[in-house]
Amino acid sequence: MHEFIKYIQKYISVSEELKNVIKNVVVVEDYEKGEQLVKQGKICNKTYFILQGTARVYYYLEGKDITNWVYPQNVIFTSWNSYILRKPASENIEVLEESTVLSLSYDNWQELYSSYPEFERFGRMIAEENVATIDDFYKEFYFLNAKEKYEKLLEYYPSIINRANLGHIASMLGISQETLSRARGK
Repeated sequence: MHEFIKYIQKYISVSEELKNVIKNVVVVEDYEKGEQLVKQGKICNKTYFILQGTARVYYYLEGKDITNWVYPQNVIFTSWNSYILRKPASENIEVLEESTVLSLSYDNWQELYSSYPEFERFGRMIAEENVATIDDFYKEFYFLNAKEKYEKLLEYYPSIINRANLGHIASMLGISQETLSRARGK
């Protein structure tokens, strides 16, 4: 819980009252490798923060498992489209290793927004940061060769190579595992 509060404090001041409220509404759960946090077709009702572990976002296209993103420790994530728009998720989210994950329900998140304007500011700031990161990551992404894509990924998530398998990383980059192996070898 301490790591989550520290994460929030990177964006806003957190009063003792808000800390206590957060501690009372956040749920801490341990997951085994491969367990799903979000299932395609279901409305996502939680935001997540990984204390220990890694999670990946994936979907199926023509029977193929496609990794869209990998989340490292100490970031907030969810199935954003489902969570915000309250519609069924178009992807799955699973943990890639034994993980300890904090979650906050949609209703509790909205209640924190209503009761604590500083928490609403925090929510806006992480949304803006996520949009900026994804925009920057993908802006040139389509024009990069495999090695450059791999290097860009390592720039944003240097520990990913130790946390996600090469098949997931290759899928996320839109290249074959063989191409990724060659890019890593150069």
